[in-house]
Amino acid sequence: MYFITENSDLWEGVFSDICVIETVVFMKLVYSVFIFNLLTNIMTGQLGKMHSEEDLKKFKEQVDQTIALGRDAIIATASKAVSDDPKSLIKDENLHVSVYYNEMRVKVIFMERSPIIYLSYLSDSEFYLKIGVFVYLDKVTGLEASSIPDEYSTGFSLNRYIYRATKEKEIAIDKVLALNNTNDDMYHINKNSINTIIRERESFYAIQIGHSYPITYKLDKKSGKIYDYKDPYADFYPSPASPPYMIPYGGEWVEMKE
Repeated sequence: MYFITENSDLWEGVFSDICVIETVVFMKLVYSVFIFNLLTNIMTGQLGKMHSEEDLKKFKEQVDQTIALGRDAIIATASKAVSDDPKSLIKDENLHVSVYYNEMRVKVIFMERSPIIYLSYLSDSEFYLKIGVFVYLDKVTGLEASSIPDEYSTGFSLNRYIYRATKEKEIAIDKVLALNNTNDDMYHINKNSINTIIRERESFYAIQIGHSYPITYKLDKKSGKIYDYKDPYADFYPSPASPPYMIPYGGEWVEMKE
């Protein structure tokens, strides 16, 4: 047992420790309050209040000016930022193009909708399934994209493109479908199997069905043997919850259909 007096060195050490603990607790509290307020602002759509009324008015005017150009002109501007051949991009039947706007921005979304995506072995390119392009008048002001993850990517110096279905890829997909000729529902895929990615490897094909919690397995190139089957949903009960909805920066998006 310790008896602590006003002149005790031990008391000074205890007092110092208490100060450190209180400081840490206080900083954690401040950080927690900051994060809470930030998330609250985002979820309630109040982040725009970080801008002055004059700024918000200017953003709205820019949106109105851009919308006045028309949907086709907006898409033409955005397509130049994601393709060397924008005309073929717009005409691609497997590519869905949509235009949205809110109080602060105009966005064009290019989204690949081929049921099956095929990635060749050791490709020096990275592909996107979805690209959002922010447009102001005839200028591109920003990009956001969802890439197709591939652990065999060769590095940061990749060529980056939105995925496009081609005749060569269709032939390669047909080859995999013929090899994977099982009728077992666990492994069976066909040309209408949505959200399916085939990644070619040196000796096998890596099959992925779904995105967030995908079913995966491997298909031997020579024998067609299926192995390493994994179903993450088998380990979830109940099914994993979806993340909470958050109001977009600048307010809800409105689709521009014509």
